[in-house]
Amino acid sequence: MTNFIDISASHRTALGCSQIAQALGMSRWGTAYALWEQYTERRPWPDLGGHLRVALGEPMEDVLRPFVAERLGGILTRDRREYRHPDLPLVGHVDFRLTRDATAAVELLGKVADRRPVVDMKTSLGHGARHRFGEDGTDEVDADVMLQLQGYLLLTRAEVAFIAALVPGPDLKIYPIRADGELQDLIQEGIQEFWTRVQSDTPPDPSTEEDARHRWRQHEAGKVIEVDSAAAALLRDLAAVKAQLRATEAEEKSLRDALIPLLRDADTVTHAGATLATFRANKPSTRVDWPALGQRLIQDLDEDTRAARLADFTRNVPGPRVLRLSKLLEAA
Repeated sequence: MTNFIDISASHRTALGCSQIAQALGMSRWGTAYALWEQYTERRPWPDLGGHLRVALGEPMEDVLRPFVAERLGGILTRDRREYRHPDLPLVGHVDFRLTRDATAAVELLGKVADRRPVVDMKTSLGHGARHRFGEDGTDEVDADVMLQLQGYLLLTRAEVAFIAALVPGPDLKIYPIRADGELQDLIQEGIQEFWTRVQSDTPPDPSTEEDARHRWRQHEAGKVIEVDSAAAALLRDLAAVKAQLRATEAEEKSLRDALIPLLRDADTVTHAGATLATFRANKPSTRVDWPALGQRLIQDLDEDTRAARLADFTRNVPGPRVLRLSKLLEAA
């Protein structure tokens, strides 16, 4: 399957295996709070329609299929079944199942597998793949992939899964993942806790600024919070970093003021035959001048009609909360 979350109808009423890491707060792609907002209809689901990498997913898997089968020493069969956990809101759709006597499975288990191993393909050639996968033949994969595959093993009760990853190069790497009972217990506990929060409309703790801004969009007038020493230290550190940034930005401006006049109207900068920089305009873009268009559309209306039309499209939009540090911190 692709590296994107499956948000089909079944995944709106249960977690997909590719969402396990996010539900447990261990994903690099999103937080548990953001996922909770999607399931409680506070935030829209991502629209993946027409996305190139999604469209290429299954065709790319079919291209890789004979190469993966050769590496694993067995036969790959498409698996169109939807697997559902009998007690948990967990659903999974695996890519392929491998024959039980495949060479790779026998070498890993020391015997013919009791159940057909799962094979999941990752076909995105994005540069992020370099950080998701380690050495070929190991189980060095990131938390998103590991928990997804343990979810598949939990649902299918297979002993082993293989990840076939197409990484930049391009290169095909294989990662064997054995079923881990302790990790699967943690997955089950985490899913149950997350889903209880969904059903009870109880949010997980926000873990990022974006989460917090979604959770508390506006301040409560007059409300004061007394923070602990750790939070006070974070505020002091933030003030110090902001001061460093201001100093760095001032230094950058000084350097640009000295440099840019020297470049005149050249588009390329060289020294001793080596290109050091370019100084060119970006490609022009086309955009609608909405204020001018609106003014043009209403300019021929009489004053009363114009006022009524403007009132129809006038909204009070609350401004974002702004963190302003005390002068006491800036002086510290």
